[in-house]
Amino acid sequence: MRERLDDLEETEGDEPLDFPPPERKISTQPYDLSIQTLTDQWEEKTLEIPEIQREYVWDNGRASRLIESLILNIPIPPVYLFETKDAKFEVIDGHQRVRSITRYINNEFRLSGLRVLDEFKGVRFFKLPAREQRFLKSRSLRAVVISHDSHPSMKFEVFERLNTGGISLNAQELRNSLYRGAFNRELRVLVKDKSFRKCLGTTAPRRRMVDEELILRFFALRELLPAYRPPLKRKLNDYMDQNRNPSQEWLEERREVFRRTMEEISTVLGNQSFRLIDSQGNPLRDKNGKPLPRGVNRALFDAQSLAFSWAEKPFSPNVRKVVIGRISDALSEETTQNAVRLATGDRRRILDRVMAMVSALRESGIDTSVPEPLDADYGNAE
Repeated sequence: MRERLDDLEETEGDEPLDFPPPERKISTQPYDLSIQTLTDQWEEKTLEIPEIQREYVWDNGRASRLIESLILNIPIPPVYLFETKDAKFEVIDGHQRVRSITRYINNEFRLSGLRVLDEFKGVRFFKLPAREQRFLKSRSLRAVVISHDSHPSMKFEVFERLNTGGISLNAQELRNSLYRGAFNRELRVLVKDKSFRKCLGTTAPRRRMVDEELILRFFALRELLPAYRPPLKRKLNDYMDQNRNPSQEWLEERREVFRRTMEEISTVLGNQSFRLIDSQGNPLRDKNGKPLPRGVNRALFDAQSLAFSWAEKPFSPNVRKVVIGRISDALSEETTQNAVRLATGDRRRILDRVMAMVSALRESGIDTSVPEPLDADYGNAE
């Protein structure tokens, strides 16, 4: 199934995530978690809500009916937890239920909208009769724990399959939850870089972490492209997982490369960065004469950011007109248009668009130090 990415002006195409036998390991353990234990773990921060950019959205009426179900001993769905390497647990499904329970036990709301226990309407936890307080705290939830020794790829797959409530999280929102650490925090800092924001034409990061994923793509493809094979989603997952907490030197090196690259792109391309437009700023047209979307295209971001990062000398505003002209010429080619719009994770398509931007810079008189395997391998790309 091809997914339309309205925020990003491209289609991903089919990009199946293959799971060879060594990557299929998943270990789960069901157990009963008492409300008392759940609230204790919440207070101790042993039980956490991952950084998934999903707010608590239940109103007090819905939360109250959950509490009513617990008091009445009505079964409720299980919660799913990830075990972390430091023996903590992250809630991956059941966030609203966990927060509703802890909020009530902490006397944060009065019961309302009850259907059976009318006598408890308007009552906070500490005002419940002692019997009901003890009974509620002793009630158990069925919890399913995905163990720490499960393969990271399967953890991502489980999270994605359980992600069915409300607005489904996209891939970067899932990564933000699963691969927390210094690198993830750095992505959230770099999205505010002034030159980057100037290129995108917005003063603040766009919704759904699409800008954080752009920066991740830059780092991952810059390092992995010579040996890259799809699927791209898997490569981005692995890159974030393997570099969760790198050295300060590693972070500083990449921060400097990114900021320098964005500064140079903003100097030369300005508001024409990463967009399918001609040298006059007009939308390019496809082979049928239909105007192409002029919003930010993340596949073109890949190509332009990598090409500019390999430039051997700082750019001058004087080269702006020439570079924009050469890039417009490259984007008018059907091969390049396909490479930034269709099946963009394909190796050949990535190389087509990256080398098209490299050629545009070279034709403008700008030397680029492309990693040797790419120049040598381009003609033989699969």
